[in-house]
Amino acid sequence: MKPAQAARRKGWGTLLALAFSLALAHPALALEHATIQLKWLHHFQFAGYYAALDKGFYREAGLDVTIREGGPDVEVEDAVTSGRADFGVGTSALLLHRAHGDDLVVLGQIFQHSPAILLTPRKTGIQKVADMKGRRFMYSNQHGDMLALLKKNGIEEKDIVKVEHRGDARDLVAGRADVMMAYSFNEPYILEQAGEPYLTFSPLTYGIDFYGDNFFTTRANLTSRPALVKAFREATLKGWRYALSHKEEIADLILAKYSRERSRDWLLFEANQMETLIQPTLVELGYQSPTRWRHIADTFSSIGMLPEGFDPSGIIYESGPGASHTLLWGALLICTAVIAVLFVIVMKFRQLNAVLKGEVRERKAAEAALKESEEQLRVIFDTSQAGIILVDPKGIIRFANNRMAEMFGCRMEELIGSGYTSHLHPDQLETGSELMRRIMTGELKGITTERHYLCGKGGGFWGYLSGRRLEAPDGELRALVGIISDISDRIEAEEARGKALMLVETLLAQSPLGILVYDGESGDCVRANQAVADITGGTVEELLRQNFRKIVPLCEGGIVEAAERVLADGQPCPLESEVTTTHGREVTLRFQLARFDVEQRHHLLLLVQDVTEEKRLDRENKRIETQMLNMQKLESLGVLAGGIAHDFNNILTGIVGNISFAQMVLEQAHKAKGPLDKAEKACQRAAELAGQLLTFARGGQPIKKVFSVKQLAGESLSLVLRGTNVKGRIEIPDTLDIVEADEGQMNQAFNNLIINAVHAMPGGGTLTVAGRNELMEQENRLGLAPGHYVRLDFRDEGCGISEIDQKKIFDPYFTTKASGTGLGLASTHSIVTRHGGVILVDSTPGRGATFTIYLPSLGESAADLVREQETDESPAGGGSVVVMDDEELIRDLACAMLVQLGYHATACCDGAEAVELYRAALERGEGYDAVIMDLTIPGGMGGKEAAQRILELDPEARLIVSSGYSNDPIMSDYKKHGFSATLEKPYTVKEIARVLTGVIPAGG
Repeated sequence: MKPAQAARRKGWGTLLALAFSLALAHPALALEHATIQLKWLHHFQFAGYYAALDKGFYREAGLDVTIREGGPDVEVEDAVTSGRADFGVGTSALLLHRAHGDDLVVLGQIFQHSPAILLTPRKTGIQKVADMKGRRFMYSNQHGDMLALLKKNGIEEKDIVKVEHRGDARDLVAGRADVMMAYSFNEPYILEQAGEPYLTFSPLTYGIDFYGDNFFTTRANLTSRPALVKAFREATLKGWRYALSHKEEIADLILAKYSRERSRDWLLFEANQMETLIQPTLVELGYQSPTRWRHIADTFSSIGMLPEGFDPSGIIYESGPGASHTLLWGALLICTAVIAVLFVIVMKFRQLNAVLKGEVRERKAAEAALKESEEQLRVIFDTSQAGIILVDPKGIIRFANNRMAEMFGCRMEELIGSGYTSHLHPDQLETGSELMRRIMTGELKGITTERHYLCGKGGGFWGYLSGRRLEAPDGELRALVGIISDISDRIEAEEARGKALMLVETLLAQSPLGILVYDGESGDCVRANQAVADITGGTVEELLRQNFRKIVPLCEGGIVEAAERVLADGQPCPLESEVTTTHGREVTLRFQLARFDVEQRHHLLLLVQDVTEEKRLDRENKRIETQMLNMQKLESLGVLAGGIAHDFNNILTGIVGNISFAQMVLEQAHKAKGPLDKAEKACQRAAELAGQLLTFARGGQPIKKVFSVKQLAGESLSLVLRGTNVKGRIEIPDTLDIVEADEGQMNQAFNNLIINAVHAMPGGGTLTVAGRNELMEQENRLGLAPGHYVRLDFRDEGCGISEIDQKKIFDPYFTTKASGTGLGLASTHSIVTRHGGVILVDSTPGRGATFTIYLPSLGESAADLVREQETDESPAGGGSVVVMDDEELIRDLACAMLVQLGYHATACCDGAEAVELYRAALERGEGYDAVIMDLTIPGGMGGKEAAQRILELDPEARLIVSSGYSNDPIMSDYKKHGFSATLEKPYTVKEIARVLTGVIPAGG
């Protein structure tokens, strides 16, 4: 075979092998490509995305994800909205972009609290945020909470001098900037290494608590590729969960694939600090609260960064079904990329070959130059008291003096030939290697820095390194010359001081107790945390300007006297006092006073706790306990009242019925008409009294239906206040839940409370009825069953109720009014209790009274509830009706009413007789249209048993239960027992006509 043919055959074989490789790689073409833009340089801050990519979570979700590094100049939101990236990692400033028209959607939260801080060296003289006005800023507009913090302290962007933000805190050390926007878990570490004292200012200290990192996309991307968005979100959260559970593994991954600018210890330090901001054990990864977004929007609005009332809800991601249709395009793009990569590889190999040849030549020349000056350098090295080394361009130590070998803890023969970086402490390896690279490439001519070095086995020291390039005449690097002085003692002292300061600052910022520190001699406040500012209603700056000996509330509360004793004898002192703060807040505070000394100078420490709510709840619980004991006494009185009311109702039925019947048959001009009207009104008053007794009775069960409490309260208020000088006000939202209760009993209860309020305000005033929904938990302080409740407050501006009268106010016949019956509040208590609720009273003489009612609700809104309107029309009847009652007077009266209404009436005295009458009628083929049955027949069959027997004969029988005493659940749940309606005693002709009209169908 000819050589040309062999070459061609070999070429075709190569192409076939490549094609076969692409064919085998076909399944990978199914992956859909997506890009995420980070907002900053590679750190553990983005560990979840690295983990999702490296552990294959994105690939398992069908995604080929590219992670782009960010930086100070990267505009993440612009990269996503312009389409250069599909997803981005941003801050709460996304809300500002959304307000300016960028329809961005946050897919999930990673940092529940922002790590952003303002970092400044102490040498700048800056003591507070307001001092930063006009200073040089390493500025980045990525952080909304930083912008809010500056605005809150009166600083706009135009008020600062912006310098380049390279993400390097060493620019602060070098004096190129005064303030840096930084992260709490990152840049302070650099200043500590440099031994530079510093201050940090966190938005949390000023009440600005924003979300930190969150990943987001555009609404357009979510709409067009919902499945991709959902898959990316789930894989990302899975990556974060893995990263937080495998911190060391992910730290190694970052060092291997992303960045070696940070050491492994540094990355793990970041990871542990981040966990307090992410809070994965308290909050589910990715969760975002609508209430939290509302708080962030309100914060922006309060300083003019967002319009008032801006709705942030659209920024929250809501998952939905979706499908991806981009697989074909993805496959084509991957094929194109494979071809391009092959071409680049070929060109790269050629370039590398040329570079390697050049490096070989450079190395030979450098070695020759180094040999010439070796002896000269040796003399200089041996006479120096500092460690001196000469490092070749490859990082190998070629010369060193004895002092350097002594400092590194090794013999000279071990030191020469070893790598410089092998003597760096692991926590300095990354930064040390990078610095060496920059000086070797000529980017830096010389350096001065502090480094942590190894010393022997397990030892170490801090050294101050001064290094420079040693160049040939043509500028080519021959070696690096370094002089190292031992500064371990200074570094250790500064580290200890810095950690102590950081611990104190963290304690002050995070403590839930208010902390105040005063100078014992001058009395001036020297430290105060945000918690005590929140308690007093002021600011930390205001507290720092105060002197405890001149604060009036402290003097009046006896706190100053106690403070002087503590400063004198050093004995701690607890104290509790009710004070009015300088901002007018009336609070109960619990103090713990102690003395400590700083530089032989006494200082006063005040720990402050706001116990106002605790004391109020304690008083309220005691009041509730007293009222609950009082309520138990009322239950026993109910039995007696119920029995009396039962007999009274039977008598009233005969009286009221006969009067109404007489009115029906008399002509309008008859002389007896007037007296009968007056008699009927008197009987109605007696019926109301009986109704109150029945309601108060222990066994009186309500006849329930569903209705709106708001509408009923409004009607009661309008009716009772008509003609009085009391103004009514309803503060009940349309969202108040509906209840299932006896509307008549509730109306009576409301009327009783409103009438009492009118009597309490003879000179006029305002009666406010407020309502809201409440959810009772298990073992609540009111002793109610758990569930949904409606709370109603009846607040008047009257004379109030004394503490003694409050204990007896619900007792039957107890009254403070000359014309009162003493049954109003007793019956109201009985009504509320019978409905499974509770009624409470809270009053101070001279300041009005508030009656609070809790009623079980259905947990549904009453906004769309339409109340059924009952008609008063009573058309004439027709048909046959059986009347069963043990009272002859009532039987005769009811039959006379029915005949007058056009019905055929048959009377009987007990249930057995009623059953036989109904059986006989069925056998005759006639039947009865309705049966009115008394519930209780002493010594005979009552309505309940008789109803069951009649329904066995005729399941379609129309039965009406009648009673003057609701001690049986049948009256409130009559349908369950087969009855069609109820007829309460006493009743009139109109009432019996209304009930029969509703039961008997039209036409018979």
